[in-house]
Amino acid sequence: QVSATKNNLFVLAKQQAADEIASLSAEETVSLFTSAPVPTPVPSPPDMTSPQQLLASLTVTDTPDPGDAILAAFFSQLVKEHGFQRVVFFTDRPLAKPFGAGTLIVRTLGTDRLNLSIAAVQLYRSPFAPDDIEATVAISGPTDQMKGRVEIVNADTGTPLASQPLPKNNNGTVTFPRLLLAPVYRIHLAVDDGLTVDNDATAVLPTLSTVSVLAVSPAADAIMNSVKQIPNLAVELIRPEEYTPERAARFPLVLFHLTAPETLPATNAAFLLPPEGNALFPLGKGATRPRMTQWSAAHRLTAYVTFSLLTPSYGQALSPVSWCKPVISGTVGALVLAGEREGRRYAALGFDLFPYLGKQNLPASILTLNLLGWLVDRTGQLADTRTGTTLQVESPTTTVHQPDGQLAAVENGAVRLTKQGIYTVSDLGIERHIAVNLIDTEESHLGRPLHIPEIAPAVPVAPEKTGQPLWPWLLYGVLFLLLVDWWWEGKSKAV
Repeated sequence: QVSATKNNLFVLAKQQAADEIASLSAEETVSLFTSAPVPTPVPSPPDMTSPQQLLASLTVTDTPDPGDAILAAFFSQLVKEHGFQRVVFFTDRPLAKPFGAGTLIVRTLGTDRLNLSIAAVQLYRSPFAPDDIEATVAISGPTDQMKGRVEIVNADTGTPLASQPLPKNNNGTVTFPRLLLAPVYRIHLAVDDGLTVDNDATAVLPTLSTVSVLAVSPAADAIMNSVKQIPNLAVELIRPEEYTPERAARFPLVLFHLTAPETLPATNAAFLLPPEGNALFPLGKGATRPRMTQWSAAHRLTAYVTFSLLTPSYGQALSPVSWCKPVISGTVGALVLAGEREGRRYAALGFDLFPYLGKQNLPASILTLNLLGWLVDRTGQLADTRTGTTLQVESPTTTVHQPDGQLAAVENGAVRLTKQGIYTVSDLGIERHIAVNLIDTEESHLGRPLHIPEIAPAVPVAPEKTGQPLWPWLLYGVLFLLLVDWWWEGKSKAV
């Protein structure tokens, strides 16, 4: 939730907490807690002797709400197990059920506004076309009620790379094909909504490795060896009589050229112009220079292919196979089938793609790269790393720098990821970058009710029996992540 004005809710919460402290008598004791990423006491340095000093020193984080169940359990523990007389919690969320006068007091700040958020970002990079980057950005929220754009820039230089309007449907996805290479991408929702921190995300360019491919073909080595000019492809060529299922299982991909085994291999595979009578893909009629008449525009095999220029010298129709779908059809029938079985991908083509000629035959070459990329899947960035989690630091020589360039503190062999942006991990002169994002649709759902129960006052216990006086405790929430929108003046930009 947010204020209808540009008042900084974080500052407002601190002011109200300060007023609460000022209303207490000198004999009463105050303790401060932050609520995100988990409820934690605010440490008291030796040079800070008053609650007001501690309160003034608090800084915001980009970490999400720990969840209502955790908060409720924490509040209950303070009161019932430790005998705290009063807990005051400042938040931007309204109570689902109003409280009466009691031990737990919830102070809700701000008013509702519509909000969008980046729900997911995925970069794709084919090992075989490493200069082509594709990004998909999932947007959560009522995009049909708001105007704005999704923008991608080179985070290192600030150079704009692409921009598209918000998806027309709620919770939609925007795809950016063929982005220019950049070490780090920054994705931004250019929209006037209730929260800004969830309008930004970063992604690191995926690294690539060599893919080993087993090629099985009776054709001359010169034909199959033409594919060796494809980047990041290591080809091992064998004759059909040398093929065994055990040998195929050692490769992530097998290409069967003018041949086919008796059974599907236990790995991803493509079958280029399988022979008559093969046991896997029955053939139909054939023709010279068949024309392409239909294709599935949504399938990755067909991306960027100009089918009017794709004219193989010979094509033979592939009869229907129950677990495959026709992807490309021509005048003779289905010419490309694709499907998945037991988690593996298979494709069959009723025409030959070899020799691979690169720019000399762009339609066939693009289809070849699409085929290889679909079979081994493209490389994406590492699994989401989110604010509020920790990054393990295994070596004592490893250093981690935060998005603002400051050295991150290592505690118990880990770094707490409290800010969005790019963290730089260095060890013995080798650097790597990690993109850390909020990406939490629950946290971005402004105005969601706070489901916590009332807490009955604790039964007084004599201090001499517990060793702990009955203090009125003040719980100061960091207002979760939702207040970051109003931290715009003090929030550092991600690297």
